[in-house]
Amino acid sequence: MESAFELETRAVFDRYQRQQENDDHIFDRLASLIEEDYFGLPAGSFRGLDILDAGCGSNANASYAFLEKGARSVTSLELGSEWMDCASKRLGRFGARSALVAGSVLDLPFDDGSFDFVHCAGVLPHTSEPRKGFEELTRVTRPDGKLFITVMGTGNGVVYRCINHLRELYKHDLQFRHSVDNLNAASARQAIDWLLDTKDREEAEYLSKENDFFRSLFDEDFFVTIRDRFQAPTYHDFDFTEIQIRDWFAECGFANIRRISRYTRAFHNLRRFLAPMYRHYDHPLARFWFGDGCIQMIGERPRQ
Repeated sequence: MESAFELETRAVFDRYQRQQENDDHIFDRLASLIEEDYFGLPAGSFRGLDILDAGCGSNANASYAFLEKGARSVTSLELGSEWMDCASKRLGRFGARSALVAGSVLDLPFDDGSFDFVHCAGVLPHTSEPRKGFEELTRVTRPDGKLFITVMGTGNGVVYRCINHLRELYKHDLQFRHSVDNLNAASARQAIDWLLDTKDREEAEYLSKENDFFRSLFDEDFFVTIRDRFQAPTYHDFDFTEIQIRDWFAECGFANIRRISRYTRAFHNLRRFLAPMYRHYDHPLARFWFGDGCIQMIGERPRQ
């Protein structure tokens, strides 16, 4: 039975995931994250697999990518059923290969060993019992199958220290909450226009087209991310460690446990200049800004 907290979280995510569905650039960027090379697999490795996308989100972009890459079946699981109309817009064309299921990662409605590949990105921190959720994901992973999860690491970098502070402000300061809730590309464009117009009245551009470049750093994709960081409630702020997640995999019997990372391409905003730190999360500059960063871990469940 989902808690009120988890249902509130689902409602917040539903709002901005529907925005992502309606923006082809954002959806395509998200779907492009599912690449065999990223998971350390040969090209074509998803063909013929039964895959679970646990906590797929309303737009189910990862499910879409797995199906595009030839999965035999993809089961997209999310709380409730209100998200299914959104997910079916793109998944409907895959017919019986795509299944939409209402359920919780804390009590998966599947038999043991149902899936060859289990994908659970950014879900466990939004549950009351992340370790229980991990054990459920382990249970439904087949022998010789793989489990992939992402969680946000400890908030010991500058960015996440600021985010955690601003999340508290969002909870308690109505004016700040109103500003965040109304933050989007259109409202930002008005503010940026005022800023640059005021600057231009005082001095000419120092660099050719510097105003155009500055405007390009902020788009709707960027503000969807910002709202996500502040609006989404979580039981567990950024307080997971790489060692902790490795231990979860090891204690559940996984082998070939690897932390993986990627250079996230196709950003059209400020995050384009942060992508090198997403890829090289252990570089001193990345550690300074992001601490342990986004922990993305994959392991293989061996045959007993």
